[in-house]
Amino acid sequence: MKILITWTTSWIWNYLAQNLKNENKIIWVWRSENNIDWINFIRWDLQNESFLEQIDKSLTENIDYLIVNSWVWYFDKFENIDSFKHKEIINTNLLSPILLTNLLLKSKKINKWIIFMWSIAWKKSLKFWVSYSASKFWLRGFAMQLKNEFTKLRIHLINPNIIKTNFHKDNKVEIVWKYKENSLEEVLYVIKKILRGEEQRFEIDL
Repeated sequence: MKILITWTTSWIWNYLAQNLKNENKIIWVWRSENNIDWINFIRWDLQNESFLEQIDKSLTENIDYLIVNSWVWYFDKFENIDSFKHKEIINTNLLSPILLTNLLLKSKKINKWIIFMWSIAWKKSLKFWVSYSASKFWLRGFAMQLKNEFTKLRIHLINPNIIKTNFHKDNKVEIVWKYKENSLEEVLYVIKKILRGEEQRFEIDL
């Protein structure tokens, strides 16, 4: 199967790609160049709409699965985050998935599934997460409406908790996390169930 994964967070992308590559063809969309020989690479700066045309030209065949994994975060007191960072969060986490999905659906290049790698943050009240949580809340609505409109596609929304990685290493404030953490293995397990057709739920909280 052919899987297109968007990436702005290396910890989850690298793990998923490495564990899915043997049985699937992996296509990677990101803003920087790479030299990984087993990946078909398409460059797209998620902040730059003009790169969409390059994706359309580069995808010469349909994909079976689109895995949307686009995260930017700045965890700090709301008044300390400047307008540039707020725009970066919204453009990356919300606008870029909308534009990419619109392009692929309009050109009929998605065959089966769309999997949104999201966050439990959209439904939790978390201190210092204002813009990040808002972007996840808005995009959940986007995924839900896609599900209602494109009934021939299977659409899933995966909501992990904080994953055991270096996700918060550059925080400006201390994050108090009162909920369970998830492992990368748990994320991979759910995605493999989706790929095998064993997971039917639209929204999956880990």
